[in-house]
Amino acid sequence: MANTDQESAPLIEDNHQPQDLAIDIPEEDLEPAPECSIYKVPSCFREANQKAFTPQLISIGPIHRGNTILARMERQKQRYYQKFRQRTSKKTLEEFSSFIKEHVSGICKCYDVDFGFDTELEVSKFVKMILFDAIFIIELFLRNSENEVNDFLFRGRWLRVELQTDLMLLENQLPLFVLEDLYNLAFLTSDKPSFLHLACFYFCIDGDQTFKRKGIKHFTDLIRCHAVTTRPSNSDEKIDNKNMYNATMLHEAGVKFEVVDDDLLNVKFEKGVLQIPPFPVVNATETIFRNLMVFEQCHYLGEAFFCSYIQLLNYLIDTDKDVDLLVKEGIFDNRTGSSVAVANMINNLLWKLPKNQQR
Repeated sequence: MANTDQESAPLIEDNHQPQDLAIDIPEEDLEPAPECSIYKVPSCFREANQKAFTPQLISIGPIHRGNTILARMERQKQRYYQKFRQRTSKKTLEEFSSFIKEHVSGICKCYDVDFGFDTELEVSKFVKMILFDAIFIIELFLRNSENEVNDFLFRGRWLRVELQTDLMLLENQLPLFVLEDLYNLAFLTSDKPSFLHLACFYFCIDGDQTFKRKGIKHFTDLIRCHAVTTRPSNSDEKIDNKNMYNATMLHEAGVKFEVVDDDLLNVKFEKGVLQIPPFPVVNATETIFRNLMVFEQCHYLGEAFFCSYIQLLNYLIDTDKDVDLLVKEGIFDNRTGSSVAVANMINNLLWKLPKNQQR
């Protein structure tokens, strides 16, 4: 997806300019590489909630690099780098650097960013950034699996949740192949679990077998793949908004709500019963949802199943009364403490989403 800021700039047509000064920009230069999977959030979506797309604690990758607000965690990356050295060897770290240098071009193509390196120094800085960010994530996941309760990143619930949320943000990603290949360079012959297993454990996702053949791009993609593991049988059908009513109206009309143990998006309506998997609502829900929706709009436009799910929730939820009903039925686990806030959040999620992409 092309940079939205550039797209929104006015094109000034000057009929007095000589014809030969026209610049012919090849169409392929306006589009990200086919390998692109880490996108800058278009400004139209960012307007809805700037904070939802901006890391609050740590910068991963190039897009938010240099944000002074996140400087403290740069020191933590240094600390984790030293801790990781104790697990491995100097040779392993040299292999890490060599791997990243060999794959600079492929890594850059994963980002919706024009790097345009002019000097070897710029390339070296990029390699160092990827190296430290990757080692931080690997060390973090290892410590999480080893239950390092004395590590300050795991002691406080707020800090743990904030860091976990930052690592889900679309603009705050490393390509998964980089993390997996570096991890395997260090631990392939050990008895440690796979990197994907560590990632699933960190993000509280049950099991990693389901994802092994999905070609997951990064952590945002991992969260989405977990949500859409099982496609609803009628997922290709568009929702007819003329026949959709909020939860309270459906309940008053005799429709029963039933909570079912299934994948999040697998909602079914059978014999007057609307079967919906349980849905925990936490403070980070809006941030996670918005990033998943934008990722679908950039990368899975023909398979925007998560956006369809949000539209269904938008139909069911009009007011706090609808939220209270779904809480009573065991479908919503509202951990925010406010039904009004949940209703407002769901009602605002589709703002700026193109109408033709609302299924």
